[in-house]
Amino acid sequence: MDQKELKLLVLDDSKEFVFLLTSLLTFHEIHVETESNPLKALDLAEAEKFDLIISDYMMDEMDGISFSEKVRGTSKNSETRIILLTAKHLENEELSKVSEMGLVYVNKPILPNDLYKKVMDTIRN
Repeated sequence: MDQKELKLLVLDDSKEFVFLLTSLLTFHEIHVETESNPLKALDLAEAEKFDLIISDYMMDEMDGISFSEKVRGTSKNSETRIILLTAKHLENEELSKVSEMGLVYVNKPILPNDLYKKVMDTIRN
């Protein structure tokens, strides 16, 4: 798939991080929808099909695993790959859930080029 055809959803409550990530991805001509509120992001996931969803793990309304479970319940994105980004050390139970759901787990901070590579690798696999 041509990168220009890719459509990603980025969910993070840090506007600065969303700006940086969006800048990186749009530089590579990837279409990006952004949201800082997981409930609104779920509305987007119910309405539109995405090639990849990138979500922060720690958010006020719900954590990234709960968000991912709800996305998996949507008809349009039930099979969409999801990358969870976090600065938090996940406990064994959380890591088991991440593995069970087939989520990709990435620790923050991450260099922009490394994150871009992870995004592309995740989409291709």
